Amino acid sequence: MIKVNDRMHGFRLLKQQSVVEADSEAFEFVHEKTGARLFYLKNKDDNKVFSIAFRTPPKDDTGVAHIVEHSTLCGSRKYPLKEPFVELVKGSLNTFLNAMTYPDKTVYPVASRNDKDFQNLMDVYLDAVFYPAMYQTPEILMQEGWHYEIESPEEPLRYSGVVYNEMKGALSSAEDLLGRQIMHSLFPDTAYGYESGGDPEAIPGLSQEMFLDFHRRYYHPSNSYIYLYGDLDIDEKLAYLDEAYLSHFERLEIDSEIRRQELFAEMRRITEFYPIGSEEELKEKTFLSLNFLTGDALDTKTLLGLEILEHALLRSPAAPLRKAIVDAGLGKDVDSSLETEMLQPMFSMIVNGSEEERTEQFYELVMATLKALRDQGIDQKLLQASLNLLEFRLREDDFGSSPKGLIYGLRSLRNWLYGGDPAESLRYEDIFQELKEGLGQGYFEELIDRYFLRNPHRTLLVFKPSRTMAAEREAEQEKLLAEKKASLSKEEIRQIIENTQKLKERQQAPETPEALATIPILKLSDIRKESDVLPLEERMLQDAKVLFSELETKGIIYLTLYFDASRVPQEQLPYVYLLTNLLGNVDTETVAEETYEIYPSPAAVLEKLAYNYVTGFLYGALVEGNASEENARIVDPLFEYWLRNYYFV
Repeated sequence: MIKVNDRMHGFRLLKQQSVVEADSEAFEFVHEKTGARLFYLKNKDDNKVFSIAFRTPPKDDTGVAHIVEHSTLCGSRKYPLKEPFVELVKGSLNTFLNAMTYPDKTVYPVASRNDKDFQNLMDVYLDAVFYPAMYQTPEILMQEGWHYEIESPEEPLRYSGVVYNEMKGALSSAEDLLGRQIMHSLFPDTAYGYESGGDPEAIPGLSQEMFLDFHRRYYHPSNSYIYLYGDLDIDEKLAYLDEAYLSHFERLEIDSEIRRQELFAEMRRITEFYPIGSEEELKEKTFLSLNFLTGDALDTKTLLGLEILEHALLRSPAAPLRKAIVDAGLGKDVDSSLETEMLQPMFSMIVNGSEEERTEQFYELVMATLKALRDQGIDQKLLQASLNLLEFRLREDDFGSSPKGLIYGLRSLRNWLYGGDPAESLRYEDIFQELKEGLGQGYFEELIDRYFLRNPHRTLLVFKPSRTMAAEREAEQEKLLAEKKASLSKEEIRQIIENTQKLKERQQAPETPEALATIPILKLSDIRKESDVLPLEERMLQDAKVLFSELETKGIIYLTLYFDASRVPQEQLPYVYLLTNLLGNVDTETVAEETYEIYPSPAAVLEKLAYNYVTGFLYGALVEGNASEENARIVDPLFEYWLRNYYFV
């Protein structure tokens, strides 16, 4: 049995601890030669996860972190294909395969329930990040980042590239542009003030030298965070990591520290613009946003407290701050955002469909409402409901199609990336006990006071529409490209045409048989033939048949009751659907609503049901094309109620 300070295959065990919330034993290692960090969650889950992450703080808006993320997956030393992962997935049983660029890190995770497949995925990813083909193939930056494109000397010069085009689309909506401006307003002096995905206006400033230098600087074991999860042989994995990759590197001193933003002495007021169509109406198209720097990544209790507070004040059906803003008629909708995937988390309250002249009223109303909530206290039932909801979500760990271990790994980086304990981001049992004790002791009111009322690091952002902005930007880009082309010699133009043609030929060329043969493909013999055996016991309770499954569910009991509805007339079946929803959201004879109810009143339940129905109906009508007026008339009372209360036309 390995103990703290024991060594295994070049790794030394720093810490071992139990993490009951993840039903795991946690092991934290360091690779002594390179300084690579490794966090392993040992448990019985056969859906194994591996990821390698690097701290990659941007220093400009060129999107180099994003472009490098794309480019590492375009072939490597052992797998010299243009797109190894396109071929890999054809013979893989992976349950997750992707890569993600964040404002301060880049993460490469994979998952599989098949041992051989899991090992294959690990090797392809590790070879990709440490030995990418982009050093030998300049067309990779052209393809994934940007390049000048022209096919004949008469054509105008233009930009193209995967990330360039992707970010033009990603930053085309007002909401995305607003999010970027909020980040820049709160973090004008740190990496968070830059667009890690890349600003289309800045991406063409990225040179091949800058591109490769970014990879050399950050994609090294000394700057890596390796994560393993599940029922696997850790001795085998550590030996593989050391022998196949890490032992071939020397330790480097890499400056990838995420700098803290110096706190403001007072609130900053900012006005920015976003483009709309030249014929669009300007009225009520302005966004008003009040933003705060809140807490610290290593303070898990405060972050959970703020998440509960956000739901209670702005997201629940009876949210008092949202209600105050809506009742004041300041805009068409209210939104909020608590961003915790960063060293210094941030919180935003946003009104859309507003006007600039309502800015002061918005600010004063928010601050006055927060002051009243601090002084008079927040409705305890509302806080309890929001706390219960968050606790349930954390206990249930329902991430849809994403493996549980993947989300645990991403959560661990919230602390680990900034020098904290990776296991702390997974804990919540003791914290929720403290939060429950703080309900009647003013804890949440103190959060309002500390992070909103007495917090000078805030920005009041007015985001206004402009009919001319898009045309002006387009004209400026055309001017720059025209000037660039005019400065080029005939030989240089010919070279761009040749490079464009060479890139297209490379993209269209089929993979060679030799390259395809390098991709590890599962054989039938690698796949187990036995199906999963799910625990299911048949019991009788009085005269009812009960199907019982005994599983670890972290204290949650799942109960489903089935009733024979065969005698319900066809035209009344929609009412049965509404009834099943309603019964789960109102009092019973013995359980009052204030005990466990998420929604504070039957009216709020009906409101929520109506909202869900109408939005579902509209989605079906507009997207799926399967809604009808007849279906809508079935729930006319709720439909009309929602129309009256939400003014939807």
